[in-house]
Amino acid sequence: MLTKTDIQQIRGVVREEIEAEVSSAKTSLESQIRMSRMQVQHDIGQLSDKVKDIEIDVKDVKKRVRKTEKTVDTVIDFFDKDIVAVKKRVDRIEHHLSI
Repeated sequence: MLTKTDIQQIRGVVREEIEAEVSSAKTSLESQIRMSRMQVQHDIGQLSDKVKDIEIDVKDVKKRVRKTEKTVDTVIDFFDKDIVAVKKRVDRIEHHLSI
């Protein structure tokens, strides 16, 4: 049969082994967390660069859209004036011919 001191010694040995394993696991986890954190920070940096590139592209696209809108407005104004002038001429011709 085990005595009280035997049980205490067994507890001590088990406790030491558990603490050693936990310490090893803790160190391993801390290392993995540090590596993961570094990877995440690296990925965030890359995403930040990509967002900046996209923002630059969006600004360029906005400029082109504004320029295209101005061109379309100019063309519409030109043809609208042309159509109004032709309509007036047709109206005069129809009136003159009594059509």
